[in-house]
Amino acid sequence: MSEYQVLARKYRPKNFSELLGQTHVSQALSHAIDTGRLHHAYLFTGTRGVGKTTIARILAKCLNCETGITSTPCGVCDTCVSVDNGRFIDLIEIDAASRTKVEDTRDLLENVPYAPTQGRYKVYLIDEVHMLSTHSFNALLKTLEEPPEHVKFILATTDPQKLPITIVSRCLQFVLRPMSQALLHAHLAKILHAESIAHDDTALWQLAQSAKGSVRDALSLTDQAIAFGGGQVGADTVMEMLGLVDSLDVLDLVRDIYHDDRSGVARHIARMREQMVDATALLDRLVDSFHAMALVQILPDMPLDMNDEQKQAFYELARTLPADVIQLYYEISVKARDSVRLASTPMQALEMGILRLLAFRPLAGDEVVYQEPKAILNQQIDNPINQSLNDESLNDESLNDESLNDESLNDESLAISQNTEIVENYHQEIGNQEIGNQEIGNQEIGNQEIGNQEIGQAVNNSQSTNDIKPSGQITKEQLKNELMPQQVALAGEWTPEKWDYWVAVARREHKLDADELAMVSHAMMVGQIDGDCQLYVPEHNKQIFSSFKSFAKKFGQDFANGRLRDETLLLSQSEFAHLATPVQKQKQRDEQVLVIASNQLLNSPVLQSLYQDNFINDDNAITSVRLTLNE
Repeated sequence: MSEYQVLARKYRPKNFSELLGQTHVSQALSHAIDTGRLHHAYLFTGTRGVGKTTIARILAKCLNCETGITSTPCGVCDTCVSVDNGRFIDLIEIDAASRTKVEDTRDLLENVPYAPTQGRYKVYLIDEVHMLSTHSFNALLKTLEEPPEHVKFILATTDPQKLPITIVSRCLQFVLRPMSQALLHAHLAKILHAESIAHDDTALWQLAQSAKGSVRDALSLTDQAIAFGGGQVGADTVMEMLGLVDSLDVLDLVRDIYHDDRSGVARHIARMREQMVDATALLDRLVDSFHAMALVQILPDMPLDMNDEQKQAFYELARTLPADVIQLYYEISVKARDSVRLASTPMQALEMGILRLLAFRPLAGDEVVYQEPKAILNQQIDNPINQSLNDESLNDESLNDESLNDESLNDESLAISQNTEIVENYHQEIGNQEIGNQEIGNQEIGNQEIGNQEIGQAVNNSQSTNDIKPSGQITKEQLKNELMPQQVALAGEWTPEKWDYWVAVARREHKLDADELAMVSHAMMVGQIDGDCQLYVPEHNKQIFSSFKSFAKKFGQDFANGRLRDETLLLSQSEFAHLATPVQKQKQRDEQVLVIASNQLLNSPVLQSLYQDNFINDDNAITSVRLTLNE
């Protein structure tokens, strides 16, 4: 049985026509050879596995082929065969990483003046040349600048920044590019077809992506996948071998994070633990995914280096996630990748990064952080009575007539004296003062005509704050429901209520990005829902035009029969003052909920007990409270 030869060596290009993806190098060298304009020193730079050594060997064959100096060596003569097998005596390959000393360089230069033994030219290939010492570079300078006519130098390195400029200036430099995923995918498919090995197209994309632009890495991973899969290359086999998660699964994870689907995120993490995925590689994929989505958002014509299924998924998710969210997610993912070396395990860093993605997101333009009335009071009333009211030990049962009677308030108790400024703040926040006849949301839109159209009708929200009397205890969920507009049927003519409801639904379902939400929240839609309609805005600027263009496409998806005019109509601030825009309606609901919560707090057993025992007087001032010190 003949000895097996690995794919990376078996399918190494033998001439410039077989070279993969380095047309700018092969074309320049071919023309130089054909026209007799050969340089005495070449410098090839690029990442690992992109063809530096391969091009050097092809060039050696071109210079020494028995058919003559040609850009198309025959490949069958003794010289070509010797070069391919690594036996050509006039091709001197030197590993600079193991021969860094100046003595090694001097030994090398001593043989330079001698004529070649077998071919026309002596070709010195110095690999990883950046590893040479400073003294070695200095010793090489003169010979590299003016070598004998029968000598050609080829330098190769993956880190050209470490080369002295004096070396670079004496060479003809070529930068070899990393291979694209599409090119690697096609190359792997061609090789596997030639080897008659069954393979899955998705698996080849996975291998091409993991190779990071290196042909040698792609072929080595393919060799490993063939052995791991028992002579076949399948998608599941490759993912299990590499410890990766499919790119589409990564996008599903991002989608669940954005929609705050915590059970879905938990399933993803459990699956990653079960498969023992490479946490660092997955963080790299997250970073690459956010980078790709940001590109297609800002530069939609930018091609993506992936298969059609992945492209479609990226485009769909890029249309869903706002640009500022993608930027935030990118920064969090980059920092999570940097924290891998500091975490106990890479998986811990990955999971903490996912949790940060889940916890943080930018606020929309018209969105505020919700705080319960109790939290607001805690911030504004920083005094001992507030601490006592918030203490879990002072519940409704403990604050009864027996716990707050005259006997318990003895001389050894702690006295909390009156503080006028605190009382005024307390009085203002809990909303117990008379709000009077001020009415919330009683603005008249009326029959004011704007642009020969009647916009809306009178807003019938004339209930004053004094009329809001909640019955019984109102839960947090009920308060949240009060913050949402009433559900209405989206048919017929646009009204402030219908527009407000659609904007609220669009915000909840993340249909619009932050800029679009800010625009529509301060705007008003008029016309027919299933007919001609137009958006009225308070100002015109570049951001409005950009946001309206993207908003119009999303609006058409919800209202296929609607015909939104392709421009906005500008209204003055005074005209908008009479319109109930979504942001104004939301402000009204916020004020109503705050009053409801304040009234509920005032009607609580704790404050009622304090009123009854005269700890709070008729002017809502805290006169004196003494709490018994329990021994």
